[in-house]
Amino acid sequence: MIVQRYVPPRGASDPAAKGNDAALLARKGEKIVASAPLAIIRAALESSISYVAGYPGAPTADLIDLLSESSPVIKDLGIFFESSTNEASAATKLLASVYDKIGGFVNWKVVGTNVAADVLAHITSSGTVGSSVIIVGEDYETDSTTVEMKSYMYGKGFCMPVIDPVGSPMHVYRLAKHAFRLSEYCNMPVMFLLRTMTGNCIGSIVCEDDIRPAEISAKNKQPVWDPDTSRYPLGDRSKAHATEKYLERIPKAIDYIASNGLNNYVKGRNSKVGFITHGGVFNSFMDAMVQLGRADISGGCEYDVLNLNIVYPLVPDEIVKFATGKEAIFLIEEGAPAYLEEAIRSIFHGAGIDVQLYGKEGSGRGFIPVTGALDVDVLMEPLTRILSVIEPYYTAPRGKLAEIMKHREKAARESLKVVVPRTPTFCTGCPERPIFTALKWLDERFGRSIYAGDIGCYTMAQLPPFGTSDSCTGMGTSLDSALGLSQFYKSRVIAAMGDGTFFHRGITDVDNVIYNLTKETDVNIIFIIFENYWTAMTGHQPNPASKSDSGMNVNYRQESAARPSIEAILKAHGVTWIKKVNPFDFYSTLETLLDAYSQDRGLRVVICDGECTLARTRRELPIMESNIAKGVRVEQVKYKIDEKICSGCFPCEKYSGCPSVTVVKNPNPLRTGYIKQTEETCTGCGVCGITSIFGLCPSTYRVTEIHNPSMLERLRFRFSQSIIGMLR
Repeated sequence: MIVQRYVPPRGASDPAAKGNDAALLARKGEKIVASAPLAIIRAALESSISYVAGYPGAPTADLIDLLSESSPVIKDLGIFFESSTNEASAATKLLASVYDKIGGFVNWKVVGTNVAADVLAHITSSGTVGSSVIIVGEDYETDSTTVEMKSYMYGKGFCMPVIDPVGSPMHVYRLAKHAFRLSEYCNMPVMFLLRTMTGNCIGSIVCEDDIRPAEISAKNKQPVWDPDTSRYPLGDRSKAHATEKYLERIPKAIDYIASNGLNNYVKGRNSKVGFITHGGVFNSFMDAMVQLGRADISGGCEYDVLNLNIVYPLVPDEIVKFATGKEAIFLIEEGAPAYLEEAIRSIFHGAGIDVQLYGKEGSGRGFIPVTGALDVDVLMEPLTRILSVIEPYYTAPRGKLAEIMKHREKAARESLKVVVPRTPTFCTGCPERPIFTALKWLDERFGRSIYAGDIGCYTMAQLPPFGTSDSCTGMGTSLDSALGLSQFYKSRVIAAMGDGTFFHRGITDVDNVIYNLTKETDVNIIFIIFENYWTAMTGHQPNPASKSDSGMNVNYRQESAARPSIEAILKAHGVTWIKKVNPFDFYSTLETLLDAYSQDRGLRVVICDGECTLARTRRELPIMESNIAKGVRVEQVKYKIDEKICSGCFPCEKYSGCPSVTVVKNPNPLRTGYIKQTEETCTGCGVCGITSIFGLCPSTYRVTEIHNPSMLERLRFRFSQSIIGMLR
């Protein structure tokens, strides 16, 4: 038998290789340090994948970023990698696994499954021949997501196995490899959940296999396409697919899960009581039990614990075996609906097992909160109550909880002395800030508009000091929302959307509005598109609007690509009123907005063309620092506040809210109260310096810092200082 092994490109296997390439190219048996996303990519490469596609979103944005950074290695392996404009586009790549033994994975965050659902319904009907995995950023904690949502329902609804791993890179790595094998074994895509805590964990893994290129890949294309027409989801075939799902695919999945022991069992000292947890909740549960004195850091526990790494499908025999001989079982399930509780109760009923199952609160038979994430802090109180029921004569758990809470309250009191709470806001110098500053000022002159928003950095416009976002209905939906609202209210409706979101779904919004906008349609809509060149909300990934210094786009495979024009697209789709502005040219921007406000009928589009300042600064700051070190003349614009003049009235803050402006105690011993002060993070955008509109404030002034000035500038400075000294 000939075993094909990947030979890296020249220089790639050098021990001095930087970044993550060295980890991706490690040999069998080598130990590497990896984050959970890197562990998944390594597992995928060992599984001989042929494609990767995805839409970036926390907590899995690192997956796409890492793939981009390692594009040469990925390309050399013949793997097709696509940073998709939306999740449905990414999901279509799974089609390659339907007809042939081609493996790969796709990725998005939890709410992205809603966008991909139509595609997934068809892919899962057909079933797959090759191994296919869907990595989903599960964010029930809503750390970086707008709504609480479980992916479980899609797994169960589409009949896909759902893996929920423990927060450990080695555990993630092994389960990811099993995900590809399970998919090929049961002929279905496998959904792999990566929670926020799990997605951010870092540790060491030992590589179990060498990397092997796939037999069919972008570098080894097949000469003919010979699809199996029985896999086409239509009519009677779809009915046959449904039968396959429940009579063939799911039983095979259960067989694989049981045969490979994918769920973890912890044998306790007391087997009369058992706990069932799932995925990353196991980490929080064990941590809480350690603090309550009922577990140890080596992984031992006072009671039996079954952790379900595969939350769908459950293995009935495994559940029954765990329950046999127990007096009570406590299910620690995160969030609603209580899918696991319903499924486990059904298994107990079908098997005729008479054991008390305690799950969610509210039914009279539970302790766990119905909704919300289950971190250690949340679990401490319900676990204390559970232990009080199990051990009625042992008061240590409650005493331990009281002691822990006492220390936490003390820590909270101490932290309040030094931490000043701040609501989320736009970054310093954000090109979106001047627009919302102008809109707030215009509201005071023309009456408040209705603001239709969706998902993006501009979602924060709902928060102080702006209050200029009234709705959030999903990515790329703001213009559609505006069309609906404009039918029932006489007010002007302003819709906001980013460039990444525009290409994600917004183009169809435009078509829908144009199609439904006739001479008889009475609407008053201003559509603002923030062309910031980056998908900033998920970590500054490029999108079709991104551009390099040459004006071309550079995609996430680091290849030059054509850059579509948003303005040209709008014109081609039938929009007639389009104006582009530089948001930092505030007066010109305000003039354009006033022009849009002067009309009270139809659709007006304002494109705000200004690169995300955070992304631009990350690129330009190292260059600027290098030039300063080399002695090159460099100018920096800053805005300052004269502490001797500022009176602390703060009316300017209701228009700006810049995070580079802070409040400090007035240094003047003859005056009380607080004044404003600018920090070194100021980027010189100038929004705070627009005094002629917001009322003249003599305390704010502009400074141009010159590094490595010319001899003439040095002489001019000395002359100015001498004149000032004489006047004093």
